[in-house]
Amino acid sequence: MVDFHISVVFQALHSEENYLRIQEDRLTRTNSTVDVATKENLDKLVEIGEKLLKKPVSRVNLKTGLAEPVKNGGTNEDALKRFAKLLSDERKLRQQKLPSSYKGLK
Repeated sequence: MVDFHISVVFQALHSEENYLRIQEDRLTRTNSTVDVATKENLDKLVEIGEKLLKKPVSRVNLKTGLAEPVKNGGTNEDALKRFAKLLSDERKLRQQKLPSSYKGLK
């Protein structure tokens, strides 16, 4: 439900490119709970995450409410790399604009 509402906001603002949500909707009961911290379950979650990275980027279709692949969107892994670069570049730009007295603070 949250993903649908957030998607509506970003699409209404014509900012879809600034929103990336990666999730697996078909987790089993064991995999979806945070209370099962067995090695087996954690290994399974890593496997699920690695598979998610290889899937195509998708967005919620506001008419159907279903996630659909984004044309020319690449994989989730590609999108995460692009998003990380965007955030890194933005941080560098903001740091350049800071007065010199703030640049030494972290």
